Amino acid sequence: MDLSIGRLSQLTGLPVKTIRYYSDLGLVPEARRTGAGYRRYDAAGLARLELVRALRDLGIDLTSIRRVAEKQMTLEELAGTQADAVNLHIQQLTLRRSVLRALARKGARPEEVQRMTAFARASADEASRVMEEFLAAVFADHETDPFAERMRGAIPMLPAEPSDAQIDAWVELADLVGDPGFRRRVREMVVEGSRRRPEAGDQEAEAADRSAGQAVVERGSDAIQRGIAPGSAEGAVIVSELARGFSAASGGQDSAAHRAELADRLERFSDRRVERYWHLIGAINGWPAQPSMVPAYEWFISGLRAGSARKGSDCIRRA
Repeated sequence: MDLSIGRLSQLTGLPVKTIRYYSDLGLVPEARRTGAGYRRYDAAGLARLELVRALRDLGIDLTSIRRVAEKQMTLEELAGTQADAVNLHIQQLTLRRSVLRALARKGARPEEVQRMTAFARASADEASRVMEEFLAAVFADHETDPFAERMRGAIPMLPAEPSDAQIDAWVELADLVGDPGFRRRVREMVVEGSRRRPEAGDQEAEAADRSAGQAVVERGSDAIQRGIAPGSAEGAVIVSELARGFSAASGGQDSAAHRAELADRLERFSDRRVERYWHLIGAINGWPAQPSMVPAYEWFISGLRAGSARKGSDCIRRA
């Protein structure tokens, strides 16, 4: 096969100028030149030109193609490297899309845009640093708190091929951990939990308290589903049964004072955004989805406050 550069252009659809440029770079070797200096190509030149065109269509740069041509790397190595680069680019584009969707949903302020974008583009190491900085802030002076160990053990890591839901959770988590109000709320829970911990120690009482809490989730969730208001007569019966479970766990009596104290305690440790934090962590890490417990506690707290007010009014009337 003896082809002119014009014929090669006809066969491949590439401009003569482009083929000449590839030849000058050494990507498409000439078989020979005529006495008049015209380039001539053989079947090997045609095959090389087809390969160069195919690789260029895949977005591979000429420098990388030249390394293959000069046998500095194999075609397999080039393909693997380029596939990894494409995967990274896809992840970056997907993250960018998720950030834009999140911004469109919530109408973020300029400072939030910067924070969310930085977190979405972060490497695994950088994302870990952001989370560690958040945890260091909320556990300052309480580094040995057992809850700190639990939260550090659950630092999220996006998988190599995250789903849209995982990426959305990643972006939302960035917004959450960077919110000063959220940090203050978690910090309050840490400090209060540390203060109350010395009061604990009776394993049997702690188990009874956990059992009472589980009853709140079950009975409260059921009441919400059935449309029972916590301040209604039917709701008051459920609230009283649940309140007695907590008073029995602490060895006390169900009273207006006990209900008020219990409502305050539960309210300190019931926060929808803190629960959302754990749901986001679970979504990113691929944990099984967990039902929300905070609404049941909110229902019970409302019932406790209503019952406490009623008990107080009864005491006043009897006096």
